[in-house]
Amino acid sequence: MKLLSQALRLHRYLKIWPGKISARVVFVLIGMNIAACSHIQKVHSPAPEAAGNFHLTRETAQFEFGCSKLQAEREAQQQEIQRLQKLLAEKEAYIRSQEVRQQDQQKTLQETSNRAAHAQVRLRRLATRPAAASTIAEVEMVMENLKSSPFTGSKPILQNQAQRLLNAAISAYEGGNYAAAMDYASQAREFINMMKNNRARQIPDAHQVTVLFQVPIPLRASANTNLREKPGLRAPILGVLKKESVMTAEAYRGEWLKILTADGRSGWIFSTLVEAQVAKGIEMVVK
Repeated sequence: MKLLSQALRLHRYLKIWPGKISARVVFVLIGMNIAACSHIQKVHSPAPEAAGNFHLTRETAQFEFGCSKLQAEREAQQQEIQRLQKLLAEKEAYIRSQEVRQQDQQKTLQETSNRAAHAQVRLRRLATRPAAASTIAEVEMVMENLKSSPFTGSKPILQNQAQRLLNAAISAYEGGNYAAAMDYASQAREFINMMKNNRARQIPDAHQVTVLFQVPIPLRASANTNLREKPGLRAPILGVLKKESVMTAEAYRGEWLKILTADGRSGWIFSTLVEAQVAKGIEMVVK
């Protein structure tokens, strides 16, 4: 619009001074005006681009700051994960060392108990009539105390097994076999102690401990039963023991017996699925 107004103004000048201003001068002036306008446009055109660059630079700076913050948080999390992994590894190593230590202690205790049991067996083989009579009398007294406080659950079955062994001890004593009488009386006492300890503790199975028998107890399966890796109905099954299978009870935990089979297998069975084993000549008397 400015260019058009300037052209009109020049046209009026030409009418006023036609003789003084030539057409060439007019065209020169118009050209210079156009060049000046284009130059002004070129000078002022970069302004929007500079503003856009400023906004882009600020957004880039914010993005880089966010990335650096995320990187720092990631490194902190990684360090925390490494710390927890190290702590977990230390705990696992400590637990393994305690398990190994407990196994060693249990093995030592088992060996000591076995030596003590063998020593007691040798002493009982040298048993005299008075010693056998005294041992039987002690077991009879404890058995009478048990009968005065009836048991529930599986306890009556164990009580019957203890009475069976006591009857076998009396039969062996009457037959003059004082060593066998001492063995049966001691085995009966082990079953009695098992019942008394389980009644006194009354704690969940998970917190019960394994108690070794001072005298190993010969048993046989009264029915087909599962041999389990640990005491408990959810423990893995190692095999099935058929009825009349012979075994030896070495320890107990709650209602479960740790046994050793005739073929050398070790595991756990429920106490109500076995019965005390006595010699054939005595078995006919105690039945």
